Amino acid sequence: MTAKRLGAWLGIALGSVGLVIVFDSSGVLSTDAEVVVDNAAQLSAGVAAAVACLVVARRVQGVERRWRWFMGLGMVGWSIGQAFWSYYQIFSDTPLPSPSWADVGYLMMPIGALPALLALAVEPRPETESPGRIHRHGTQASVVFFLDGLIIVGSLFILTWTTALGAVVDTGAPDRSAFGVAIAYPITDVMLVAIVVLFAVTRRVPAPYRTQLWLLGFGLVAISLSDSIFVYLVSSGADEMPPATNFGFIAGPLLIAIAALSTAEGSASAQSLAAHSRANRLIERIHLLLPYILVAATGGVVGAQITVGHDIDATEATVAWAVLALVLVRVMITQLENTALLEKASEHQAELAHRAQHDPLTGLPNRDLFSERLLAAMDRHRDDGRPFALLLIDLDDFKSINDSFGHAAGDRLLLAVGERLRNCVRGGDTVARLGGDEFAVVLDGTADRPGNVGERVLDALRHPFEIDGQMLALGASVGVVEPGHDDLHVTADLLLQQADGAMYAGKRQGKGRAVHYRPDLIELRD
Repeated sequence: MTAKRLGAWLGIALGSVGLVIVFDSSGVLSTDAEVVVDNAAQLSAGVAAAVACLVVARRVQGVERRWRWFMGLGMVGWSIGQAFWSYYQIFSDTPLPSPSWADVGYLMMPIGALPALLALAVEPRPETESPGRIHRHGTQASVVFFLDGLIIVGSLFILTWTTALGAVVDTGAPDRSAFGVAIAYPITDVMLVAIVVLFAVTRRVPAPYRTQLWLLGFGLVAISLSDSIFVYLVSSGADEMPPATNFGFIAGPLLIAIAALSTAEGSASAQSLAAHSRANRLIERIHLLLPYILVAATGGVVGAQITVGHDIDATEATVAWAVLALVLVRVMITQLENTALLEKASEHQAELAHRAQHDPLTGLPNRDLFSERLLAAMDRHRDDGRPFALLLIDLDDFKSINDSFGHAAGDRLLLAVGERLRNCVRGGDTVARLGGDEFAVVLDGTADRPGNVGERVLDALRHPFEIDGQMLALGASVGVVEPGHDDLHVTADLLLQQADGAMYAGKRQGKGRAVHYRPDLIELRD
């Protein structure tokens, strides 16, 4: 179902509920007619939900079929209960027929709704997560899920206790069956609403089914609200239930019917995916706040009770303190998660920075970092007279190794070359790979003559390399540039050109040489 059609169905459903309530409350109809219209609306909504679930279940597969079958059977029971209720109110002139056979049918709804909700919580499909989202795994995820569940259940229990359940317990009932029926509604409602909220907060339901979860969840919440009003009226000895308070018994089944008609989200265009991503980020923030919104609502209720002088009984106080303790533990875990997330983000940023400035094969500084180090050495030379030198190293006949032994062997050889070059210089010097088989060294403030370092490099590379069980011989040509005290305005590009000219002069002289740059060198490439 598209978003446009879904919105249309929701508008029709809510508009219908509004019309029934306004019509019933307008005073145009007689009292008996109002009862008939109200009961007809509830029964029609229940039958519509049952038919929608069971009919659509025959056309879908897997998760979508299972939850519709369970919910459909539950709504069949609820509709039967509503039929009994309507009979008692219309034909037996019983305004509040409870306990009665209607309760048996009504209580079949949560029996079907529970497995329907659990059927939606299947293994999540892979999906693109919003940036910055905390990923929990294993034991940590279980602990967080358990804590969130306790906080939600505790908060909903307090809200239910203050509005309906506490009154039922305090008032009692003529017999055990009446008392059992009276407390069954708020207890089952708390259970179902808690599961809906918990699944929404922890995102246990995969993205394709979340629209169905929200519609189903709002439907169950609507029914629960009217259930709470009903239980409160019964416990307070009311003679009847005003038609307007039955809004949940009409809106709830209609929302469940729309959930059944809604299909899982499939593929979408790039534009709709972008819009979904933006909406997802907003929903993500709402998900993080939902448990605390419930806690705030609970605190508001308790505060209001204290303000008006209502006594807080032991049950409510105990659960309230327990919820507060759970929230504190949850906040501590969140703080630890955020700290770990910041550390991980910092490490990831450092890793990205390292990758941006280092060669992925050898781990040596790349051309960008080499340029920074060279410019820094030139600045110190110009400002403080600190000596430095540049060595440009090109491996001789490296292409023949790639051609003979393959590029994988060539890559391992380059890695070994980088390790040997690092052993030829001090820790403060820079060995970089400029690309291909070309390396460079920046000797910063060296006490050793650059020519000696060049010879040391050649000696290190002359020793055969063992690659894949084979001994490979390798040579190199080295160009050396050492700016003097008067070369204060030399540029990095000029230094590289001079080192390149010296290196190719060495290749022309027979390769395997370290040549110091002189102005009289002829800089021609082979």
